[in-house]
Amino acid sequence: MAKNSIDAYGAAGKSNVLMFDPSALKVIDDPTHPLYDERIHLPLDEAMVLNIMALGVREPILVWKDPETGDVLIVDGRQRVAHALDANRRLMARGEPPIQVPGIPQRGTIERMGDIMISMNEARRGDAPLVRARKMAAFMERGYTEDRLAVIFACSEQSVRNTLTLLDCTQAVQSAAEAGQIRMTHVKALAKLDPAEQRTKIQELIAAGEGVKPHERARRQRAVLGESKPRMRTRREVEQELEAAVGERALALRWVLNLELSAEDGAVLDMEAAA
Repeated sequence: MAKNSIDAYGAAGKSNVLMFDPSALKVIDDPTHPLYDERIHLPLDEAMVLNIMALGVREPILVWKDPETGDVLIVDGRQRVAHALDANRRLMARGEPPIQVPGIPQRGTIERMGDIMISMNEARRGDAPLVRARKMAAFMERGYTEDRLAVIFACSEQSVRNTLTLLDCTQAVQSAAEAGQIRMTHVKALAKLDPAEQRTKIQELIAAGEGVKPHERARRQRAVLGESKPRMRTRREVEQELEAAVGERALALRWVLNLELSAEDGAVLDMEAAA
């Protein structure tokens, strides 16, 4: 007697995977909708279309039925659906049967679906900085807090604030961030400058980072923004200072060097205790 799939694979359970005609699925193109994603405007990948024509869609998408309209909305898997539609157009033109798309229905509010959409996108491939910033801003307008955004975007609250700041910067700063020429930590500092200063400073940052390794690039760009970290002194430099130091300064330097206290140091401590 044949085993069922749970027993055959030793699984703990199974989900309800449904099969959909991709043309029956609703793709959101309204930027104000919680399930809108700018990636619907990306061009089709020819290799992906051919792959789907040959093998079908192997990874299930996530769908949610809008109780107000009855539409089945795509929560995750817009690109798979878009490519499946083009694959079906070609298959039917050749007189071959169209493929269907596997989908797992989701339950919950539209707000929860938005959370799932963002989380899935970020886990798979993070958005470009400006796209990410616009998404965060849209969710903030819907009442999301910074800590909630940090959870669904899998980042810190400070990263949320830095990313949103990008929307307040000039096109020059936004373009540099999109191209990976500056870090998001630089954006916060740049946003405090007036537009003309932003454009000047961004050119300095880009020039500072050209042709050098990441560590050196970070150091040079910090210097451009006046954020250079103090150089750590060598042990020899501390030892030289200790030779001329007295009192509390000498005690502190001995502690830094992990040296035993001298008799004179003990006397200093006794005097401080007595005082």
